[in-house]
Amino acid sequence: MSKPFYITTPIYYVNDRPHIGHTYTTVLADVLARYHRMRGEQTYFLTGTDEHGQKVEKAAAARGITPKQLADEVVANYTDLWQRMGMTHFRLIRTTDEDHKAQVQHLFKRLLDKGDIYKATYKGLYSVSDEAYVTELQAKELQAQGLAHQLVELEEETYFFRLSAYQDRLLKHFEDHPEFVQPDFRFNEVKRFVEGGLQDLSISRTSITWGIPVPGDEKHVIYVWFDALLNYLSACPANTWPPDLQLVGKDILRFHAVYWPAFLMAAGMFLPTTILAHGWWLMGDDKMSKSKGNVVRPDTLLHFGNDALRFYFMRDMQVGYDRSFTYEGFIDRLNADLANGLGNLASRTLSMIQRYRAGVVPLPSVLDADDQELADQLLAVFPAYLEKARASDFNGALDLLWTYLRALDGYIVRAEPWKLAKDPANDPKLDAVLAILYRALRATALLVAPVMPGLAQDLWTALGHSTQVADSTFHGFALDGPAVGPIGEAKPLFQRIDKEKEMNEIEAAAAPEPVPPTLDVPAIRETVDADSFFKVDLRVGKILEAERVPKSDKLIKMKVDLGIEQRTIVGGIGKAYEPADLLDRLVVVVANLAPRKLMGIESHGMLLAASDNASKPYLIAPPADAQPGFLVK
Repeated sequence: MSKPFYITTPIYYVNDRPHIGHTYTTVLADVLARYHRMRGEQTYFLTGTDEHGQKVEKAAAARGITPKQLADEVVANYTDLWQRMGMTHFRLIRTTDEDHKAQVQHLFKRLLDKGDIYKATYKGLYSVSDEAYVTELQAKELQAQGLAHQLVELEEETYFFRLSAYQDRLLKHFEDHPEFVQPDFRFNEVKRFVEGGLQDLSISRTSITWGIPVPGDEKHVIYVWFDALLNYLSACPANTWPPDLQLVGKDILRFHAVYWPAFLMAAGMFLPTTILAHGWWLMGDDKMSKSKGNVVRPDTLLHFGNDALRFYFMRDMQVGYDRSFTYEGFIDRLNADLANGLGNLASRTLSMIQRYRAGVVPLPSVLDADDQELADQLLAVFPAYLEKARASDFNGALDLLWTYLRALDGYIVRAEPWKLAKDPANDPKLDAVLAILYRALRATALLVAPVMPGLAQDLWTALGHSTQVADSTFHGFALDGPAVGPIGEAKPLFQRIDKEKEMNEIEAAAAPEPVPPTLDVPAIRETVDADSFFKVDLRVGKILEAERVPKSDKLIKMKVDLGIEQRTIVGGIGKAYEPADLLDRLVVVVANLAPRKLMGIESHGMLLAASDNASKPYLIAPPADAQPGFLVK
């Protein structure tokens, strides 16, 4: 017996309700799972939630509830949505599940005993937003992508995984398994990253408590990525390892294509066959983000039906690339392809079979050149569609199929069956036309069943079948076989959407989603006595000159008048202020701070600014009638 097909989504972080990014990934996994079942394969589809880490701990504390209570609230949104959408996952794993906790602790202890995990002290940059320690190069990359909103420098005792020891083995695996990461251009990014050198990976924290304790050293909790990635192993059914296909967003590809296989190599386990990285749904040119207020929630789109949303996702997103979302484009796609395209073709075909042949699908006795061409096209399209689907390219598969459906519309126009029906002498040609159209619709129902299970079943039933289309298999299906019996009642498959009406309603409801104010700041520092505080000399200063420091988007060099002297001060405020806006501005300066060099420029003092971890700096401004040199006390 062959190994079951095992497909996973990433586990979704419980810091927000599901948006269309989460929904797209899960729909893609569900479509692929249904496709493999219809290939006759036993299939397991896993999804889940990532519930540990600093952000959850802080968010729960801010609300006065436990992290588990917060996780339970958010997870309910996922379970409810996936149930409403008919997802066919066998389990939604949570990183708070007891079997997962046991698996993580078991593997941690195993790798600790083996020497692949060791304890040391880490000092470096940490991204609070991504819950990951990063190198300076990675920090610059994250900043360029708009992902590193909360970089801080940390120093703490931690357990490390010897990631550096697996650099050569990873590169060898990449060379031997060109299918390991898809698409190819994402694989090239991963290879370059590993070739640039790997550092050992911190996999525990002492500054937070919300996580899985390190066995035997419970002041440490196991860091989220070692915890989270092991979910795929914790939930794996017997005799199903390794995963055949793991779907991830491009922003978490490195974790899955570098850390994850290294953990498995250390454990002596088989690696996943393929990790498929998809792109982002964008609003304009921007990634959807709660902080930007441009998140599209699936409930808004499910108003048009589950099948419609699933079809749009598969039809419009080319896996691996970003795709801009607009409501207008969404509605146009549904009207063009489902209402005017497949829906209209099905309605015309079924109506003609009822009208001209009393619902009985004829067997053609002869095919002319035009008939044969359309019949041959179906024989070519069917396997080509399945091959693209096997490669996770439903965008290409559906485009191929809908090109064929448009050819059928042209075939109807040329054949003019309404004229053929007027003369019995034309019966052989009419029979051929009706049979070819019927067989095309039957094949279409079968092919689109993984994408649109509800609509495909409606079409399958209308074509005279009493079975479930999802129980059929692609292999051995007789494309030119006779109909199973009389067709059913011809009902509209998809109602055309009144675009103007729907857009007016969407725009009326499109007030930006309120984002509750948050204060994301470190805890108050340790107490100092008054004598220590009064040693700090704070003065009112006036900025006389300001210019950007070359090769830096953050630093601004300023000449500041302190009343008794003028100073050169370099400040990291370039992303919040333009130099011209700083001229003649009153500021508060730490005047007795030891000079230090920044980008080769000696800075003698520091400007006081306020911010939280996620906001821009706000310069502290004395009253307008304060004079340079005034002592702040």
